Amino acid sequence: MMINRWLSGVMFLSLLPFLFTYSSLIQAAEKPSDVRIIVDISGSMKETDPANLRVPALNLLVELLPDNARSGVWTFGHYVNMMVPLDLVDKGWRERAKEQAKSINSVGLYTNLTGALEKASWQLAADSGFDQSVILLTDGRIDMPADAGRDINEAERKRLFDKVLPRYTEAGVRVHTVGLSAAADTELLQQIALETGGMYLEASDADALLKAFLKAFDRAVPVEQVPMDDNLFEIDASVSEFTALVFRKAGGRQTRLISPAGAELSAASAQAMDNVRWHEDVNFDLITVSEPEVGSWRADADIDPDNRVQILSDLTLSVDGLPNTLFSGTPVDLAMALYNAGEVVSEKAILGLTDFTLKVTAPDGRSGSKLLSDPEALPEDGVFRESMTRLSQIGEYRFEVTAVGRTFQRRQVLTASLMEPLSVEVIDVAEEERVHVQVLAKSDNVDTTLSRVIAKVTYPDASSLINTMAYDPALKGWQMDLTAEKGPGRYELVLNIRGVTAGGTTFKSHPEEIVRDFPLIKPQAIAPEELPSEEEASNTAGAADDSEAAQSTPEPGVEEKTEQPPAEKPEEAAEPEAVQPEPEIVPDLAKRFAEQADVVEEETEDEGIAWWVYLLLALGNLAIFGGAGAWWFMRRKKTAKAEPEAEVKGGISDELAGDDGLSDDDFAGDFDDFSDGGEEEIPLPEDDAPAAPARAPSTMGSDADIDVSLDDDFDLDAGDAEEASDDWGEFDADEDNKS
Repeated sequence: MMINRWLSGVMFLSLLPFLFTYSSLIQAAEKPSDVRIIVDISGSMKETDPANLRVPALNLLVELLPDNARSGVWTFGHYVNMMVPLDLVDKGWRERAKEQAKSINSVGLYTNLTGALEKASWQLAADSGFDQSVILLTDGRIDMPADAGRDINEAERKRLFDKVLPRYTEAGVRVHTVGLSAAADTELLQQIALETGGMYLEASDADALLKAFLKAFDRAVPVEQVPMDDNLFEIDASVSEFTALVFRKAGGRQTRLISPAGAELSAASAQAMDNVRWHEDVNFDLITVSEPEVGSWRADADIDPDNRVQILSDLTLSVDGLPNTLFSGTPVDLAMALYNAGEVVSEKAILGLTDFTLKVTAPDGRSGSKLLSDPEALPEDGVFRESMTRLSQIGEYRFEVTAVGRTFQRRQVLTASLMEPLSVEVIDVAEEERVHVQVLAKSDNVDTTLSRVIAKVTYPDASSLINTMAYDPALKGWQMDLTAEKGPGRYELVLNIRGVTAGGTTFKSHPEEIVRDFPLIKPQAIAPEELPSEEEASNTAGAADDSEAAQSTPEPGVEEKTEQPPAEKPEEAAEPEAVQPEPEIVPDLAKRFAEQADVVEEETEDEGIAWWVYLLLALGNLAIFGGAGAWWFMRRKKTAKAEPEAEVKGGISDELAGDDGLSDDDFAGDFDDFSDGGEEEIPLPEDDAPAAPARAPSTMGSDADIDVSLDDDFDLDAGDAEEASDDWGEFDADEDNKS
């Protein structure tokens, strides 16, 4: 085995010159990026972005954009202004863009969002030769000056979906929307992203704005990265340039880069170096180094999980199959591979020495990782595939793919947002022994006349029935009742949704399974004697005569609205002097303590009387189990020679098969059950689970490195193929009922 490893290493080193020679061919094969940036400058930004962090956020994108990309910047309030003209990105364009960014303000009187997207569509076309996308930031909603006789805001919203967005969809342009603050029209921004195949992101405050922009940039402009862990990163011989992004906390120390040879780079020293470009902003440093030294680099700076290093290199890591927008239960099929000269690297000598890892982080912060590569079962085509079918949490998912070889490291970090345009409501009507289920559209953007919902009910006897869920025009949704029509037992309901937006975009969703046991458990009435007493329910610390005052005390929300005369405040402050609860409570506590001490003393005396009984029981048990153990050991010794024979004749015997102490149950787990952020291994498929679809044996490694169980939430295994697809739904079939 060691000789094989050594030979593989020699072969890998001999192939390095071949790998690192086709940089220009790779660049020519890829479309350059066209990124339009649209920034809200309406007056409300004075409150949502008081420090004007839009300026450093824009500077970050300007610095990260690669040469020969095309970009422009638009601002909008009442009017739309092309702040930075659309042009190819180079040193001069970056300087002009950063200079113009200083003029970003919050003086706009209105929010002309439709007009901004209309203006930014200039020169967009399906045959433009660019990979086109838009990053839109706003903190509000469409807000235009009043127009007598009509609702101008509603008219502008309709124009947006009827005339403006179709230009983007026809040109294949993705619009990534960023909503800043709770005042942003989340519904509208999600609709824009959904119609154009973009991604919706939320920035809860201005401090989160920069990182939201960064996530959108990663989807708009795919860039190569190397892992940066604890501010350490490796640069290999194929890297011609790297750009390190280091976030700096308020009051944090100045950032420095330490080269493999120990040389220190700083913002001051970089000014005299031709191969270093150092951009220092209010909360981050962006350092670009050309022809960098090979080896281990270190950033002497604050550690931040979003610190990163992007590179220009001949060897790239590609991640395909991840849409910008996810839907509950819809499969995500990832394909990951190393590319060189536009071709997949499939040499076994290289892949056998490279570890491919997938890490997924859910919206609630929990994560899990899996080692995909197995040297004994490598994919013939060099492409590692992984499928996830049970993503269900609404919010942002983070996908991190890492390839670590003997002399190189590559990483791709991508974000995708899960949204649910249709909501499922489940109402238990216990007194009628039925469960009412209804599916409702969250916005008017869903065309309920074209959308369909199919329900599959599995009964206690394992039979099932598939129905088209009835649409109720008055409800503007679908509804059904689940009843115990086949007697008591467990009923399982799976919904399959095919939605259609007002703009014609289709999406599929598979909400979580609904499980009910009939007969339903009726809610128990609480007996009067079980209700808390008035004294226990009171939150006041005063005596019984203060209860009336406590009842009349307004709640915090009411008190805020009620004007209090200044003269009454000293009286309120003087009330605690009149109430002295401590002298009354202390005697009661002392009495209770004395009573508890008497009980403990009695228990101790009782234990002292019966101690010899426990001793006799312990000695008896020791004799019985000791004798049984000795007998088993002697019998085991006599039959030791027979076990190898049983193993040869019938495979591994049942006794030996259980020696590892593990079973399928030991690996079972639900990702949603974890509350402490712990880590577990991924569960093995259950014996009675449906067989996974046939796949090449090299699609995933048999040796997994798991941080947390992902089976029920991420489903890194193949999962239930039936639930992961809508094949049983047959949306286009004429029959309404299928069994």
